[in-house]
Amino acid sequence: MKLLPSLCIKTILVVFLMSLTVACEKDYSEIGSDIIDNQNIAIEYQSYPTKSYNKLIRPFQSNNLPNNLLGYYYDPNFGGTTAHFLAQLTPQSFNPDFGDNPALDSVVLTLPYTSRLDGDTYSLDSLYGGGPIKLAIYKNNFFLRNFDPGSDLDDFQRFYSNSALSQDESLNVSELEGQLLYATDEFIPSNAAIDLYEPNSEGVLEVSETLAPSLRVKLEGPAETGLPEGYWESLFFEREDGLELTSSSNFYEYFRGLYFKVEPVNESSGSMIQMDFSAAGATLKLYYSYDFTSPTTDEVSRLQRSYDLGFFGNRISLFETNFDTDALQSIENANELEGDEQLFLKGCDGAMAVIELFSEDNNGNDFNDFITDFREVINPGQPNEERIVKRLINEAYLEFYVDQTALDSDSDLPNRIYIYDLNNNTPLIDYLQDPSVNPITADSKFIHLVPLTTETDSQGNESQKYKVRLTEHLNNIIVNDSTNLKLGVVVSSNVAAVNSQRLLNYDAVVKGVPTTTVLSPKGIILHGSNAIDPTKQVKLNIYYTQPNN
Repeated sequence: MKLLPSLCIKTILVVFLMSLTVACEKDYSEIGSDIIDNQNIAIEYQSYPTKSYNKLIRPFQSNNLPNNLLGYYYDPNFGGTTAHFLAQLTPQSFNPDFGDNPALDSVVLTLPYTSRLDGDTYSLDSLYGGGPIKLAIYKNNFFLRNFDPGSDLDDFQRFYSNSALSQDESLNVSELEGQLLYATDEFIPSNAAIDLYEPNSEGVLEVSETLAPSLRVKLEGPAETGLPEGYWESLFFEREDGLELTSSSNFYEYFRGLYFKVEPVNESSGSMIQMDFSAAGATLKLYYSYDFTSPTTDEVSRLQRSYDLGFFGNRISLFETNFDTDALQSIENANELEGDEQLFLKGCDGAMAVIELFSEDNNGNDFNDFITDFREVINPGQPNEERIVKRLINEAYLEFYVDQTALDSDSDLPNRIYIYDLNNNTPLIDYLQDPSVNPITADSKFIHLVPLTTETDSQGNESQKYKVRLTEHLNNIIVNDSTNLKLGVVVSSNVAAVNSQRLLNYDAVVKGVPTTTVLSPKGIILHGSNAIDPTKQVKLNIYYTQPNN
């Protein structure tokens, strides 16, 4: 009986989405009918040359991301990617009173996965792969400073994906691996909920709380970690009256955080998952008991409580990608002059593509020649300059076809890609004006960034592609004389995460990479603008209207 309400709700949502789609199609149909019925307007189509080529994603700022990846992911087309994690811990209260005769019961680390509850079962939102990995958790001994000493303006310290702090300084890896606190060779994220138990009044254990799927481990053992006797007690209980536990700055200097080190068990498999270390449930808790003396009866009883720490300081993702040799060679040998046959897109510290609209064609026509098809400028450069629009764009889009012959059969393809303004590190106007949202998953921007789809031609041949609408971007260039900037294309884990991550080293073309690709290890190979099959080449497709002469 419990499934009925859930089924009804899902049915209503599906009907709502279908109705919305039909309504949108009806609106488009009516608009098109009006245009066609007007004998002075003609709907025409033309494609324009576009140049696309590969580019490596260089080391980027990776501290304080909205989420963090942890694990090892193997892509048969690109190689293996490892995501480590380094973070400061912050006590949720300072100047603690641990009571009389405190005795440690356990030290528990809890890190929630990003998950959804579907009925009675959880599903993990961002789990890549499903094989075991080696996971070791260390007490970090490297001080993660808040401010950059090389800055003249007290800028915050930036930490980069390749372990660098600047072009001349890096994290001391040997100091990251201090005391080993936990180790396993068989870590696989589970979608199972976690039940916590407490004894009732009769001493029988009962479920007191149920947690969403999480990495939840004890750090006071096992013995093979070599943890000294009384380790946690000396770190905290013995510092009750010291300065170490009186402020966050003192604590960061004293207890420098945790380092999560990942290694593959098998080079061709593994698992990686996205975590929200800033969530309220991401904690390190020291559970302990202490003597409590009643102020009225002077009776002494034993009570229990916890000392809680959260991940509120610096949180840093560190990546290592062991690129497939052929893929890396293709990316590094990008043909920026004529465009590439294939585009290699991969997240994390992977690869992206650069797009140049209205590139020069075989006859030497360039942007300035093409733009005259759409507008005419009267008295250019004069006070009375006038811009006359000769064609109004109804729809403009790029299509990126998947090179299925180049992909391994076991490829796990990304569902979305993202395109952005490389010069300003910002979304395009089509992104900002796209209101589409899936109410079930909160995913969005389906008009501008159409998810991976499969189409079938008249001979029954199937092909997969991404479609990116640039209608408003093109109208902005034509009507408002906006600059025809280079665009970047990356794989996407969440098209809402568009903040840009600064690069370690200056690059004349790419100034930063969007967070959305930093948080996805997936990769894909697409046909480029210079693809052998002309029907799969990246082109700028434009439908437009103009008065009939």
